[in-house]
Amino acid sequence: MEGVPTLTRFLARTQQGVLPRAAESSDRPGADGKASGPPIRVTHIVFDWDGGGMEGLVAAMAQRLAGTSVRMSVITLSGREGRVGAATRRYLDRYEVIRPIPGVSMLFPLALMRALRVTRPDVVHLHSGSWYKSSLAAKWAGVRRVIYTEHGREHDDPPAARWLDRRAAERTDVVVAVSNRLCKYLGTVLDIDPSQLCTIDNGVDTVRFSPGAPPPGLRKSLDIPADAHVVGSIGRLEPVKAYDRLIDAVGQLRATGKLDRPVVLVICGGGSQRTALETRVQQLGLRDAVRLPGWSDEPTAMYRLFDVFALTSLSEGASVSLLESMACGIPPVVMDVGSNASIVGPELKDQVVPSGGISAFVHVLGETCGLPARSRRAGTLVRRRVVEHYGLEKMIAAYERLYRGWPPTSMREQEAS
Repeated sequence: MEGVPTLTRFLARTQQGVLPRAAESSDRPGADGKASGPPIRVTHIVFDWDGGGMEGLVAAMAQRLAGTSVRMSVITLSGREGRVGAATRRYLDRYEVIRPIPGVSMLFPLALMRALRVTRPDVVHLHSGSWYKSSLAAKWAGVRRVIYTEHGREHDDPPAARWLDRRAAERTDVVVAVSNRLCKYLGTVLDIDPSQLCTIDNGVDTVRFSPGAPPPGLRKSLDIPADAHVVGSIGRLEPVKAYDRLIDAVGQLRATGKLDRPVVLVICGGGSQRTALETRVQQLGLRDAVRLPGWSDEPTAMYRLFDVFALTSLSEGASVSLLESMACGIPPVVMDVGSNASIVGPELKDQVVPSGGISAFVHVLGETCGLPARSRRAGTLVRRRVVEHYGLEKMIAAYERLYRGWPPTSMREQEAS
């Protein structure tokens, strides 16, 4: 293959001793997640940097790597700085905002190529929504190493998109999936070479996201009764999140009359479905029971307000908001899509219901709200699970190993040890 070498050819060069300084064995990153070794420039490419779990992960990496030997830049393709971009750019080496021309930039991503020549990366790290054009631009810009992270798919994955992704994979050294289930999908459905594939679990800051009381006045500011059960979620208001199903479920739970306290649903986020969700709330007569406050700049405060964290998505990769809520000790009720079940863990399998099972979801939601012992047990177990398996430091250390040239197989062996 022309341009960026495949992983197999990269490893062959390693055996021959022809390797950039940043990938020598003495530069192995520490297991504590702190970047080590000589300076290396990494440019992340995201479609937009306004809000969402994936975007939050990139921001968390930027904050944690600031001032280390990994000099991180970000390019966004949306043409706007974005909420997350505005809050994070001070941690970056460079932040480039470009607006590709629809259609044209898929074949000739000249603006992106120019931006890459400005950031001068040793490694480019692509994310969902930017793979094809970004891998092409990286090839034209002469970037030596390309890594791509798939954050979620399976739902509404048309043949044309899969064909483009197969072409992009040919220009990519390592393809990372955020769950083993997603990794298997990429290998079987997209037919990506197994030697290119690996899994790196998403990670969250378990110090920032931790149990505690919500700020005084938050409940009152959202007009939530003092005695109400609060069911909550944080995410993009887009069709894939299927928040209409969550609104329906809360409406049905209230209608059962089984709880001795009112139930209020809080969904934080913005997106194209806001008007549709507001219409649904009005149709069901739930204006007193649903709050849509928009994006929150203090998600930890919102998680701590919730008695239950709920997800009714049609599809998920590895939900960052689920991990953050679990780190805060909030019991989850989720549908069995993506890696939700594996994240929650086998000890709490009863908190996971079949996808689309609204009746089952309503039942589990009612049991979690109505049984304090069940809720306390779930909150304790999920906090422990995130601390043990989904820490931010572990995720960053795994990515840095890839940045510095360690192959996925070696990385998995290191994680297992």
